[in-house]
Amino acid sequence: MSPAPGTAVDDAESRAAMRAFLQRAEVRLSTIHRVGQALLGGSALVLLLPLFIRDGFPRMATLLMSTYEAGQWVLLVGIGLAAALSIVLPVVAIYLLVSDLLGFYFTSNTFGAPGAGPDAPRRTVFNPRFIIPGLGFNDDELTPATRAALDEGRDDEWTKALLVPRSQDDAGWRDRFDTRMYEVWGKEIPAGEDGDNERLRQSFRLAGLNHDRTLAHDVARTEALLAKHVLSIRVAVLRYTKALLLLISTTVAILAASGLVEQALAQDPTGGAFPDGFPPRSTFLVALVYVLWAPFAARSVTAPLRMIQRHTPGVGRYEDVYADQRTTQFESATVAATFVVLVGAASAMVVSGWWASGAAGLAIGIALAVVGLGLWALALRGYRAGLHQTLAATYLLVRGREAPPHSVALDAVRHASAGTG
Repeated sequence: MSPAPGTAVDDAESRAAMRAFLQRAEVRLSTIHRVGQALLGGSALVLLLPLFIRDGFPRMATLLMSTYEAGQWVLLVGIGLAAALSIVLPVVAIYLLVSDLLGFYFTSNTFGAPGAGPDAPRRTVFNPRFIIPGLGFNDDELTPATRAALDEGRDDEWTKALLVPRSQDDAGWRDRFDTRMYEVWGKEIPAGEDGDNERLRQSFRLAGLNHDRTLAHDVARTEALLAKHVLSIRVAVLRYTKALLLLISTTVAILAASGLVEQALAQDPTGGAFPDGFPPRSTFLVALVYVLWAPFAARSVTAPLRMIQRHTPGVGRYEDVYADQRTTQFESATVAATFVVLVGAASAMVVSGWWASGAAGLAIGIALAVVGLGLWALALRGYRAGLHQTLAATYLLVRGREAPPHSVALDAVRHASAGTG
């Protein structure tokens, strides 16, 4: 938008505004990185899982082994699947959080990094570096006198020694560095001190310091850098909250289930041998725990976006968020997993109810299964991903791909636009 009449800005004011913008951007980037640092520390919360459930694994293993030896396959598959998925989901969430943080802290290559290769000598080379590049003084900010002074400072041997050893007795550093540059980018560096200036330039290149350093280019790159950070931290914070809530629900479920198994072990006269299989009454209660875990976990992963929408009313409906499949990919996959847990645990509960009390136990098991299904549906009120989107999100997540999948509808729209253009 053009400036209003009487408010024209000259070059000096524009350059001053750009310098002020870069200062503000540095503060904002620092703030975002503090958030990333907190998430990096918080990702260690997965270590709490074995701390809280260190006794849960052997006890649940006792239950599963007893059902296996007794040939109770419905109970084995139902409860085993429920227990496994309830533990795997928060671990996967932490794994994805680490992946998000790596995308936040690193970029895939340096600025302008064409490399070596017999087939494509100018192809871009994957060479990870820290997302914030090295900082160089802008060439268009120099007068002839200050340029000469800066060049003199850059040529100072002690300054160069920060990146390139002053002495030739460098324990093979130059040889290793030259080999790296040749193998990565096909860059041939002269041997000995003759190649030190090139080694210095390549060190700056590894740090992401672009050779084209002007104030305007710095502003443009900083705008892009801020946008990338904001987009990355958005996904990471959402992932962290979902992982935290999932971890809480899983911890509660395993503590409850392992407590029921421990009670059965204490009451067993054979000392936990269970020759006829695990007691049906205890199996019924363990299955009930996972029937209740399913709606709680489904609500946990959908809760963060609900909370955000609740704190910002009047900006659309909660259902609108499912139009962005990238944002809801993990929770859609989790919803599918919780349904599998619900079906497996409910089947085990109904069968063990029949074995424990006959028709009465069967009726109670079916009634509680219906209640569990109702709670699961209630927990997902407003969930609009649909079956196809949910299954697609699960498939893509298992493959390690980001949603959404390729859109045939978009291809049709493009084809129609091209035909009418």
